[in-house]
Amino acid sequence: MSNGSSSLSNRIIYSAWDFQQALSALTFLMEECEYDKKYNVVDLRKFRCFETTLIVSFARPFKTGRGREKLDLSSIGYELTAEESDLKDKLIRLRDKIVSHSDEEEMEYRTFSIQPFDDHDVRLPIARFQEALYLEEAEIYKIQNLLKRINRALAEFQFKEVQLTPREFNRHKKPTPKK
Repeated sequence: MSNGSSSLSNRIIYSAWDFQQALSALTFLMEECEYDKKYNVVDLRKFRCFETTLIVSFARPFKTGRGREKLDLSSIGYELTAEESDLKDKLIRLRDKIVSHSDEEEMEYRTFSIQPFDDHDVRLPIARFQEALYLEEAEIYKIQNLLKRINRALAEFQFKEVQLTPREFNRHKKPTPKK
């Protein structure tokens, strides 16, 4: 994963932070949202913000990007169960198709216009969007368990690595300057 004697890559270190963020967002969602209750649009959007952070933070380690490698969970000794793999795939699909990119085929909205005044021909545009959450309550608890297990695996891996190569863990990674 990295050049040098240690397998403690920047991706592994940062993935731990990403998964902790995802777990925090999930915790906030679980603390505030009761799935069997009706909510107004403002509250639903707040829950969506938590859900969006959960989805983006969870998916980030599994995506390649500008010079960034993808996290391979097997490199830290973690194997996904079939159910966990399905959850991971769903979260990445939500990130790729809806949350991060608003792909055309996934858009859902309704537009119409109204004429608010009888004595004017002025029409107002109205747009209504899907305001529901993407994840079901049962999935939330499964994701919570998955995140806790991945976080533990990352912590155990890092602990073992720091015992083998303590100097490898003494770093200060700074952003690469823009040219």
